[in-house]
Amino acid sequence: MLTAKGWFTGALALAVLAAALLARRASLLLFELPLLYSILASMSYAPPKPGDVEAERVVARTRLMEGDEVEAGILVRNKSGRTLVLSVSETVQAPLEVVEGAPRGVFALKPGEEKRVTYRVRCGKRGHYKLGPALVEVHDPLLMQRYELLRVEPDEVAVLPRVPRGRRLRVRARFTAPHPGEVASRQPGEGGDFLEVREALELVLRRVNWKASAKHQRWMVNAFEGEKRTNVLVVLDVSGERLLGKRVEEYVDDLVRVAASVILSLISSGNSVSLLVVGNYRDWVKPGVGKRHLLRLLSSLADVRYTAKRQVVSYREVFRRISLLISPARSSVVVISPFTEKDALEVVSEAEAAGYTVVCIAVSPFPRSIVGEEKLHELLSEAWRRGVLRILPRRSRGVVLVELP
Repeated sequence: MLTAKGWFTGALALAVLAAALLARRASLLLFELPLLYSILASMSYAPPKPGDVEAERVVARTRLMEGDEVEAGILVRNKSGRTLVLSVSETVQAPLEVVEGAPRGVFALKPGEEKRVTYRVRCGKRGHYKLGPALVEVHDPLLMQRYELLRVEPDEVAVLPRVPRGRRLRVRARFTAPHPGEVASRQPGEGGDFLEVREALELVLRRVNWKASAKHQRWMVNAFEGEKRTNVLVVLDVSGERLLGKRVEEYVDDLVRVAASVILSLISSGNSVSLLVVGNYRDWVKPGVGKRHLLRLLSSLADVRYTAKRQVVSYREVFRRISLLISPARSSVVVISPFTEKDALEVVSEAEAAGYTVVCIAVSPFPRSIVGEEKLHELLSEAWRRGVLRILPRRSRGVVLVELP
């Protein structure tokens, strides 16, 4: 394939030939000899085999938070016995943005030499995106022609939602696992809430109740509630177009950040956490614990989107089919939603009917960044707050209101 220089040289040779014919002067053909020599010399070039050149993509890290930057590049090695002129061009998928350097370059490599084309990318929107593919081509020494040598397959970069710090959520559940956590259990343990005075099975002086021991003439100790781990199913509702119209995608980002903060709090407390996304976009993640599972949950949240296509199966039916598969009955369910539509309330009712302990996190659908005017923001927020506090509170469920800036 001809390069830009090759096309220009060929066009210039034809122009000189045309001028010589029009002027009927053979001496003008002397100017065409260097051009013809360049073209013939490039045509005689024998390109190297694909195995003579190696290329690989080098990415500093493949998991980022929203707004983070990462250095990436293509490392090329010349394994042939001659000097090669190589070019590298890398495809960067939007919304990944190159902020430093360039994902392309042309350079000469001596035998055994290697060269890296480096650049930095940034992405301010959560999701999974591709770096690549990258194309490595070889040029003849006169840069007249180019030949494709190999392609480097794309690598995926996960841009996770940024997790706001400082939010702590304590849950209640009738089901607890025999592992330390923060959920109060009726079984004795190392918790801080007093349970009862009982006869000592083993003598621990710091727990001895001296008055009861003197009264019963045997060692009596104070027993405290144990704090165990439970299973928590986080249900994220991504509906709400009726209120927000075209700005719903921005609000979904706010919902995802709240869910990420809640999940971080629950994982940090030692709970086993699972995720169910309901709405026109649907997804679910099996329960697990620890940092690796936290990354798995954040990776799922990174892809949450609002889609306009309405799903046939109702939220209640989705919850009924999936909840018991990923979270045992009598454990805890956390529902994150604006609670402006009856679908989310149906999920809450279904969870309580199935025996779950429910916590409702109501996120205001009117953040100031979307509404704009401060007075209008206050009026809409107050109306939403009163509506939520009228339909949600019940003795058996917890309610948390979140108003975003």
